[in-house]
Amino acid sequence: MSKKFSKDPLRGFKDFYPEDLREFNWIVENIKDIAEIYSYEEFKSPQLEPIEIFAAKSSDELVNEQSFIIEKKEGERLILIPELTPSLARMIARRSQELKKPIRWYSNPTCFRYERPQRGRRRMFNQINFDILGENSLYAELEIFNIIVDIFNEMGATGDQFQIFYNSRRFIDEMCKNLLKIPQEKIPMVYKVLDKADKIEEGEFEKFVSDTFEEEFIIKGILKLKDAKSVEETLSFFETVPQEFYNTEGYLELVNFQKLLKESGLSDYCTYSSSVVRGLDYYTGIVFEVFDTGKENIRSIFGGGRYDDLLSLYSDEKISGIGFGLGVLMLTLFLKTYDLIPKEVYKKDYTDTIYIASVNEKGSTYAIELARTIRDEDFPCIIDYKFKNLKSQLKKANELGILIVLIIGPEEIERNKVTIRNMVSEEQKSVNSEDIVEEIYTILDEFEE
Repeated sequence: MSKKFSKDPLRGFKDFYPEDLREFNWIVENIKDIAEIYSYEEFKSPQLEPIEIFAAKSSDELVNEQSFIIEKKEGERLILIPELTPSLARMIARRSQELKKPIRWYSNPTCFRYERPQRGRRRMFNQINFDILGENSLYAELEIFNIIVDIFNEMGATGDQFQIFYNSRRFIDEMCKNLLKIPQEKIPMVYKVLDKADKIEEGEFEKFVSDTFEEEFIIKGILKLKDAKSVEETLSFFETVPQEFYNTEGYLELVNFQKLLKESGLSDYCTYSSSVVRGLDYYTGIVFEVFDTGKENIRSIFGGGRYDDLLSLYSDEKISGIGFGLGVLMLTLFLKTYDLIPKEVYKKDYTDTIYIASVNEKGSTYAIELARTIRDEDFPCIIDYKFKNLKSQLKKANELGILIVLIIGPEEIERNKVTIRNMVSEEQKSVNSEDIVEEIYTILDEFEE
């Protein structure tokens, strides 16, 4: 007996059956509608890139522990993209002088990460990215936040079900340098530990901080930072805050952004969180993560932020950008939690599909010619190739939810006619084949009324 292979896909990968793909496409199309409303253009980049562009700007953990590396040729290491931003930067840098600023782009890439599969996490996943580049003001952040809120609202979610938690890396930088007196070279470690705050147990987190930093003052400061719910509360942890701190770029960025959110009516959807820093190294300004406010989806749904110097990988030109990468799987879990995906999404709609049933195989040529005429009018069309047992064919059409069946028998072929049957009213009549398209329109119009 020959060896039988497993029917399952690789661990961390997923087969998409038609109903799964209908669900996926419904979500993606809704998001694409939002992209169109905000005038974002779609782009696409390769799934393979040189590993160096990710090693230079992404985290060590992402590149060295979570990536799929391909070395087909000795000395040439390629990476299956774990995220999109370095590829986006490469494309922008390549045509920067031609592109009108600000640049509003979105994409729906398939990404890969070699990590332990779990709820909301696979090794192959689709991510929808929105980015605006060449707009330095906080209005770019505001636009991105508006897009996020519109995506959720479009699918029926409310501010009671999701929140955008935000922070500023520049603000964290200023606190680390001016208040915690942490050396510049150690500040990336602050981001690393804070990024773990909501992902591990309290005791484990405290040990992680203690193992990373030796100074008691710094350890206590970081432990306090992760729990602050407002800028004022964050600063209240420190006995003295120099007056000049309130004039720093990081502080002003954060308070001015909060003012914009309030003035734009987005405050109900947004909450400051001192522990939100994002794990990737290239973020520089406002950063954010979107969470389900309930208890079922405890991980971040997605996140993003401002990056100011990503193009430095490719040129000396400075173009600032802000964006996010939304994992479709996590969004799907969120939508299912609140029963926001319509049931009809999962079932193919055959209402405007025309079903051709022949009483025997002698009608096959006539059926194929008829189907071509119907498809030329952009109607979906199915031919039942059983060519026997008309009752069985009608039953199958009925089970699919077909509205119109065309019946072909010896008499129809001889007289160049077709019997057209309305499966809802069960009425049927014989019509000339050249009139069949008009009859189809008539039945569909009556059904829609």
